[in-house]
Amino acid sequence: MQAVIDIGTNTIRLLVAERTADGFRTVGKTLRTTRLGDGLSKGEKLSEAASRRTLEGLAELQRQGHEWGATEWTAIATEALREAADGAEFAAAAERLLGVPVRIISGEEEARYGYLGASGYTGKLTTVVDIGGGSTEISVGLGGDIGLVVSMPVGAVRGTRDFDMMTRRGIGELKKHCFALFRERTEQMEPVAHWIGIGGTWTSLVTIQEKMEAYDASRVQGYVLTAAQVTELQELLASLSYEERLQLPGLDSERADIIVAGAVIAAGIMEYFALPEISISDADILEGAWQETYRS
Repeated sequence: MQAVIDIGTNTIRLLVAERTADGFRTVGKTLRTTRLGDGLSKGEKLSEAASRRTLEGLAELQRQGHEWGATEWTAIATEALREAADGAEFAAAAERLLGVPVRIISGEEEARYGYLGASGYTGKLTTVVDIGGGSTEISVGLGGDIGLVVSMPVGAVRGTRDFDMMTRRGIGELKKHCFALFRERTEQMEPVAHWIGIGGTWTSLVTIQEKMEAYDASRVQGYVLTAAQVTELQELLASLSYEERLQLPGLDSERADIIVAGAVIAAGIMEYFALPEISISDADILEGAWQETYRS
């Protein structure tokens, strides 16, 4: 069994899978919300509380991986450790804990892993968009050939930190900021009909739409959200208080404080790129990193 750990801005996640004749089989997949990037601005140090929470969470994931039979391990880290002044120091501490190297990947590598995990090496031109806690990645490819990868410094945690999600003005400012980034970073991008959304924001929009009492990856995988649904969900979430969002069917309480910003980014993507719909994937950078590391 082979394991991949992803250390993100909002969550840390684990995938354990095994090779099969036609690819791989997922043995187990889980996460912990540790908010490593809580309050973090570029060039600052991670907070002691966030670092402690994340190291404790990594120990829990390691124990779970061993219970699932993992014998080979790889670990990657994304936006929070890319930006933190002590990112390399934290990666070293995580490496000592896990006993394996922790690689801080670039935004472009993150986009590539997301594409490989979600596209399934599809035979049609595909755009994969990953809304994370600290960054959003867009990648375009055909099969396993990726032609464009873009990473932008906007995500659900960062958007919540930098903009007032309790006011229409703040929401409008975040969407305007997204449009400016899209214009700047995707000007070379040709129109693509098939889009896939990955990451906790997109999957949460599905679980809210379906009022899921418990997360069901099989129901999320391949779910198609329309532009109208994404807009309606964003407006609904923005209209609710934090306490009301905590009671919303389908929304994980750990994401209640950042989902509005995530939904604004999602709606901004649908609007800016004039997407009538988007297919959602439960498979993402974990599966992409697993395939890149262990597939062969």
